[in-house]
Amino acid sequence: MTKNNDCMDFEVRFSDVGEAGEVEGVAVRFNTVDNYRSEFAPEAFRGLEGRSVPMLWSHDPANVIGSWSTFQVRNDGLVAKGKLNLSVAKALEVRSLVAAGDVKGLSIGFRTEKDERRANGVRRILEARLIEISIVAFPAVPGSGITKVRHENSTGKEAAAAFIAACQAATRALKGN
Repeated sequence: MTKNNDCMDFEVRFSDVGEAGEVEGVAVRFNTVDNYRSEFAPEAFRGLEGRSVPMLWSHDPANVIGSWSTFQVRNDGLVAKGKLNLSVAKALEVRSLVAAGDVKGLSIGFRTEKDERRANGVRRILEARLIEISIVAFPAVPGSGITKVRHENSTGKEAAAAFIAACQAATRALKGN
């Protein structure tokens, strides 16, 4: 058996869990009076299946930071799942703020299709068209906000480092070092 000191170069890349940029939260709570004396009925948002809406930073259309593509209408609110576009600098900033817990609110941009006034002066929105969902510092509807975010986790990095170290040790062993 001949010993070959030539070693093939190779590269291993790991996708960091933190790079996913996935966000989930309650975009709006139903039957909850907001700062504008409005509330949303549970049936207000229908027909969201297959739709995608922009994820904005603080309702600013110049700051699109991703998109929301999965929606679930529950009894207590509209749950949305989306993904930050981590190729956008503002999305990276927002991800850092969210991961640190500095910002965790969600707020919707919508068009009212059908509403009614209650005797107590509250406007009940019965049907609305969802235009966008923003990550915000102060949500108008109490209880609306981010519930999950996939952010950096050290075990993924540690596993990658351990794998690379094992490969380097194996290469040294094959070279006879």
